[in-house]
Amino acid sequence: MFSTVFIMECRRLLWCFSFLVIGASSSAIQMLFNTEDLKNIEFGHEYPRHGLLLLHWFAGHVFNSETEDIQLDFNPERRDYGFRYYKPPQNVQNMALPQLDTSLDRVYYSVGSLGSEDIRTQLPPYVTQEFYNSNDNPRNDVDRIVVRVHKSNPTIADKVYVTESVKGGAGRFDLNKTYEISSKLLKQVQILQKPIDVLQALASGMFGQLDSNATLSDDPRLKLSKEELLNHLKHNEKHLKTIFEQPGVRWLLSLAGYNIDGRYEIHKQIWLCSMDESDRAGEPSSDPKTMCEGQNPVKIEVKSTSDGYAKLIWSGIPKNILQQEASIVLFSSDTASVLETFEILSGRESGSTGTFVALSNGLHPRLITYSFGTGHGFIGLHYSVIWRGMQFDAANRVIPTEISGYNASLQLYTVQGYACARLYIKKSFTDWKDVFQNSWVGFYTSEKDAVKNYQYYQWVTKFEEADDEDETKEYLIYQYQSSMSIGPGVQARFLFSRGTPGYFSRCDVSFCWP
Repeated sequence: MFSTVFIMECRRLLWCFSFLVIGASSSAIQMLFNTEDLKNIEFGHEYPRHGLLLLHWFAGHVFNSETEDIQLDFNPERRDYGFRYYKPPQNVQNMALPQLDTSLDRVYYSVGSLGSEDIRTQLPPYVTQEFYNSNDNPRNDVDRIVVRVHKSNPTIADKVYVTESVKGGAGRFDLNKTYEISSKLLKQVQILQKPIDVLQALASGMFGQLDSNATLSDDPRLKLSKEELLNHLKHNEKHLKTIFEQPGVRWLLSLAGYNIDGRYEIHKQIWLCSMDESDRAGEPSSDPKTMCEGQNPVKIEVKSTSDGYAKLIWSGIPKNILQQEASIVLFSSDTASVLETFEILSGRESGSTGTFVALSNGLHPRLITYSFGTGHGFIGLHYSVIWRGMQFDAANRVIPTEISGYNASLQLYTVQGYACARLYIKKSFTDWKDVFQNSWVGFYTSEKDAVKNYQYYQWVTKFEEADDEDETKEYLIYQYQSSMSIGPGVQARFLFSRGTPGYFSRCDVSFCWP
């Protein structure tokens, strides 16, 4: 009897101990309250890591609600911007985030895994440029943001974390490098995206001062001393201006303690700048010979022609690169070695050109220089990749649009240059075919076209179900490919109809191709 009671008591103590360990794991996560706290962590602090860039982007897509919750302007459950469902591993020793009780109305989603083409193509160029241009550096894809959202309303988050993935860890995150982001810090990052008149602020003595309530302003820039501000303008701003176009990104990197000097040294190597250019005084040149003397980053991107073909656009190419027979080449993906087409720049710093390559997901532009030379005993044409642009996203990085009043949404995208529509149906919306029995999607050349002047249409119930790998955890996806070429201004509309499409129809959702 005694041994039985003893064993039961031991089991109870072990269960309590396990519960305490789980609780300790959760409570041990440090909260970051302001940009100053970012200086004490490694998250995205040096090339080629993208964590701080990802945080800047994320802050631009949230806003604080009247409660402590954070409102998202996207739906992670629908995989917007590449968010993916995340379930913490069962092994307590390796658990960076607390397990969620099944009775709780909470679930995790993560973003930032640039190794997946479907994810990186949905994020903006400044977030992914380090990944594309770091030559398979193992540190270019370790940073993640995780949100804990309401399962019943995934656009509301009550927790935001930054973390680092564990190599070979099958989705594990590093407990010692996981931090919770406060709503105050998100607000500060948002404020950095707003312009500030530095000269006026200096003249008025705003920097380094307390406000009337004797508390520091929410704008972390106003906490800087005059000396710190001048260092930002003369050093940090100068070195980052031709790397990151957005002033808010440059401010965040500067305030968070990013390794700016190390990044600038890599910048000089990439763009073949002379080694002493960083020491030159004065403003950036209006006629720069190298990237380090310039004022803006290089841009290389793929857009659409009016008839569904890829259009190459470039700007900011420095003279020292143009003098080396520079060209823009287009590949079908970031791993492809056989080019689809090319454009010799012939000294043009900026420009655009249409191609006969059908617009499709993953197209990848690269800036190269080439020369004749010898190699392995042969004489021939040799080329070097200077810079890799961002891959083209089939939906132009535009997330689906909600169909008001229904658990469904619509997205315009392209396949091989043709206009297509993708319908997201919440799995709980089981009678959607009955509800949408008289609904259709029309394709138009312009938003000015009358409802009846569609080019192509399809009844929603005749959309084809997508392959399993395209499905989300909570949504079914249905697709339709029209015979209409995609192009600027092309519009898709979701309509309710009483009879023939175009007549007695009500448009519920419409959006144009950018």
